[in-house]
Amino acid sequence: MRGARLTSAEGRGGAADAGRAETVTGVGFDLTGLVGRNRELGELATFLDAVASDGAALLLTGDPGVGKTALLDAAAELAMVKGTRVIRGSGAEYETDISFAGLHQLVTSLSRELGRMPHSMRQAIEVALGLGVGPAPSRIAVLNAVLSLFGEVAKEQPLLLVVDDLHVLDEASRSAVGFVARRLGGRRIGLLGAQRAESGVPFRVTGLAELEIAPLNDADALRLLSRRFVHLPRRILSTVAQDAQGNPLALLEFAGTASVSGNGKGAGWGSGPGRDVRALYGARVERLPQDTRELLLLAALEGSGDIRVLEAAGGPGGLDRLAPAERDHLVKVAENGLAVRFRHPLVRSAVVDGSTGEQRRSAHRRLADALVDQPERRGDHLARAVTVPDEAVATVIESAARSSLRRGDADGAVARLRRAAEVSSDQAARRRRLSQAAYVAAWVAGHLEVSHEILREVHGDQATPSLSGAAAVGFLVLVTEGDADTAHALLIKAFEYAPLPSGPPDDEWETALFTLTLACQYSGRQEHWQSLVDVLAQLPEAPPAAAASLARIHYDPGSVSDRLLRRLDKEISQLRAQTDSDVVIHTALTASYLDRLPSCREAVSRFIRDGGAVGASMPGLMYIALDDLYAGRWQASADAAAELIALCQEMRYPLFAQVGHYIAAMTAAQRGELDACRDHCENIWGWSGPRGLRRMENCAHQAAARAALGDADFETAYRHATAICEPGVLSPFNPEALWSAPDLVEAAMRSGRHAEARRHAHAMRRAGVDRLSSRYALSVATVTAMTSTPETMAQHFEEALALPGIEQWPFEVGRAHLAYGERLRRRGLNREARVQLAAALSRFEELVAPTWKARASAELRATGMTRTARGKVGTALTPQELEVARLAATGLSNPQIASRLFLSPRTVSSHLYRVFPKLGIASRAALRNALEARTPEPPADRS
Repeated sequence: MRGARLTSAEGRGGAADAGRAETVTGVGFDLTGLVGRNRELGELATFLDAVASDGAALLLTGDPGVGKTALLDAAAELAMVKGTRVIRGSGAEYETDISFAGLHQLVTSLSRELGRMPHSMRQAIEVALGLGVGPAPSRIAVLNAVLSLFGEVAKEQPLLLVVDDLHVLDEASRSAVGFVARRLGGRRIGLLGAQRAESGVPFRVTGLAELEIAPLNDADALRLLSRRFVHLPRRILSTVAQDAQGNPLALLEFAGTASVSGNGKGAGWGSGPGRDVRALYGARVERLPQDTRELLLLAALEGSGDIRVLEAAGGPGGLDRLAPAERDHLVKVAENGLAVRFRHPLVRSAVVDGSTGEQRRSAHRRLADALVDQPERRGDHLARAVTVPDEAVATVIESAARSSLRRGDADGAVARLRRAAEVSSDQAARRRRLSQAAYVAAWVAGHLEVSHEILREVHGDQATPSLSGAAAVGFLVLVTEGDADTAHALLIKAFEYAPLPSGPPDDEWETALFTLTLACQYSGRQEHWQSLVDVLAQLPEAPPAAAASLARIHYDPGSVSDRLLRRLDKEISQLRAQTDSDVVIHTALTASYLDRLPSCREAVSRFIRDGGAVGASMPGLMYIALDDLYAGRWQASADAAAELIALCQEMRYPLFAQVGHYIAAMTAAQRGELDACRDHCENIWGWSGPRGLRRMENCAHQAAARAALGDADFETAYRHATAICEPGVLSPFNPEALWSAPDLVEAAMRSGRHAEARRHAHAMRRAGVDRLSSRYALSVATVTAMTSTPETMAQHFEEALALPGIEQWPFEVGRAHLAYGERLRRRGLNREARVQLAAALSRFEELVAPTWKARASAELRATGMTRTARGKVGTALTPQELEVARLAATGLSNPQIASRLFLSPRTVSSHLYRVFPKLGIASRAALRNALEARTPEPPADRS
């Protein structure tokens, strides 16, 4: 029936045309009489040759009924004759909101090959298609796994994927088909698709060849009619040809309803071939027995054509009732007997159009009963089976939405939550479901416009603010506008009206509390945190990944109990099997404050997706970038930060982009890229400062202080470090105060503020964070050693460098060696100092930290040890005289030189007093030229 195909299978019960059959030149295969399609068949034959040798893709476009599906059928038959394996699928307008529904048709016929795939790939496909359970795969993981599956099939014989009605394929399947189409080269895989020319959702793939299928010309139209309808007079055939406008399907159907007198039995022909053919199909469907029409309606609404589902929904003897429709060539059953397929999409449309609303609802109810083991599909059918509010049905649909979210289908979850809201009988439940849909749309799917649209439905529909509504609106204004004040006000007001949970907070409470915590976290202001503390005071102890635990850790990390740490370590160990992205991301967020990110990395990486869940990918990139930063993988950290910034700009989440700038600034600071660090910091101050996001401002100050320390600019470093917190004060909800404590102490010591340094070191010891991780322990031990008395200094540094587990923090270890060496050299213990300074130099060389390496090198030279020792001009300079002279030649003042070398300004002046006559100069201005004119000196004593 599809197009101009002249076989007994396509006519309305007549015999196949016995006349001449068209053949494709050079193919040697009879394509059973596709009239007027020699050009198209020739191109398809060439396309199939390309598929068999190297892979190719081709898209057929044209009006409904113009013959696209007939050409697909012909190509599939020819491909099988050529030894190519063919698998088929089709879009269905009743499944456009079910992710991967179309891909499901292509993959289920490859169950044997799927079973041979590596476990991770097989699991990604099975979870995405609802065929199995496991961690929600990323979209890119699913696409790569599907491509690998098709590639494995093609190793045995060429593979042709035939996909009809691409214009009504669900978005996820359309993405998968496009992904495969762009990667066919060298794989012996072919993609042949068809799409209506006037479809509103065009299937666009860069580089995909298109073949437009045009209507038949007048001669071919009459030839087709003359061969098929030999009993009709020429004048009738001419009238049919004129009315059908060259549309092959219309030609056959119009002529099939025409009488010898010229009266048609179907609808009038003047409103367009597509619509009228559907009317003719409707008339044929209407003549079928009632029980056959009922079964066809089940098949049309079920979408996939799964015989087993139709048997379960159709009742006893169900499939026998298909026979009349098969005999009238409206449907056909697949050769394996597992699927039923409509001969043309217009048949499916005619079946649905010819049913009543109650009949469709009844069919959906029966399908829902047959799909009890598939919660999402069951929920979809139940959603269409009701017309009045039904809270029980709404609950099932909401459960289906949660199932969608677990397997990574955020778009499906949003659609199902909205439908659950539509059928909710309880207004509070309706608002909650809509608000959850808005939250998921923004946080997981990244669809800000959809989120705003949903929230407009909620707005004004509530007497008192709800937690879910406040969470959705608060999250939006926070991440898109950086408006922590509005987000905080909305959520605090909602908490005032919300009843206190009797047990662990439910999902609504948890979401709202997490959003409030985010608002307070980025705000960093006491007036916000205090109200959150009041809320926390009413809640019991919570699991480590819960919002309450996260907020309490922010408030006072030192108060974290050993029990909570053990629970966190246990939960992290179980993340590999965790399918809920929120659980993984929240656990990793908690872990990031307690230095446990390395153990979360594998789980977090699963949720960094290509075009998928934004709520997981953005924080996921944050955690990967931070883990690389702490581990000394600075180029990888910079790359992840840049990817995060780009993603946030693309998705319009500027708040999270600020975190990317912070990580990029820290990486640049430690690599000595001072201009880049300054640019990132100024970006943060410029965006976050006017919005009162104190936390992000502190982050920028931390990076600026670190950069200044590497450059030995201790005054600037102290200014930035004390912008985060005052010396000796570790304010609540200020994690940067803990992370930057070694910076503040070092800057204070090197700028002569010894009392402030000791006060801050004491505050670090009092905070009790040294038991949380080896990094915290090393920080506390290092600042203690920096500020200790000369008599105990060595002991404290030795204890710091002997702490277990510190090797995973290479930069912190390097700066501890540097500080130790500096103190030893200041005391004149040059031999001991060289050991520590050489260790620091080696560490900074490995990290590629040039400014920090320069500091270590300068200290080494001051001890008399130099890697590129130089000779003397005139009287020899001592090592310390040489280092003082070099620093003075750069333009530093005596106090600045003194600060760098742990000397007094008077000592520096004395050294320069002796240096000038040795070099034969009289002023600082001549220092640089005099030093450059010196000849190489023998190697320094390394004893």
